[in-house]
Amino acid sequence: MKKILLVLMLLVSSSAVAQDDLSEWIQLLKQDLKAQKKEAITKGMQTFTDEEAKRFWPIYDAYNKELENFVDARVALLKAYVDDYDNMTDPKATGLLERRFAIQKQRALLDEKYHKQFATALSPRRLVRFYQIEHQLDLLIELQAVSQIPKMKWW
Repeated sequence: MKKILLVLMLLVSSSAVAQDDLSEWIQLLKQDLKAQKKEAITKGMQTFTDEEAKRFWPIYDAYNKELENFVDARVALLKAYVDDYDNMTDPKATGLLERRFAIQKQRALLDEKYHKQFATALSPRRLVRFYQIEHQLDLLIELQAVSQIPKMKWW
């Protein structure tokens, strides 16, 4: 997963990569990341019964498809930050921060939307476990992504 995020950050920060090539690479990286997340969830949930798996995975796949919009928005935000890094103004910085808050709200709304559907597939304790695993994966991805980006210049 580290390798995927590092390549993603290099692509986002590289102005030499054509826009079509960047989009294609990001698509490939998202597919790989999606597969790795699914594997981590399967391992983390440990013992899906056949019935749970039959109910859970279609909901998860729909959730993950909508989650792509959230990922796209985060990538676009990182790209905007990198593009404006050397020419950052207070209004641009404010706009980036407002976009970040909007993205976080979108993600919370997505989780609320799917919570009830996941609850039809999993017991309450297994549902909590799923959200713990999902949250841990998101935090790891976010931490690795932002650790590759320089902090905002304040002077």
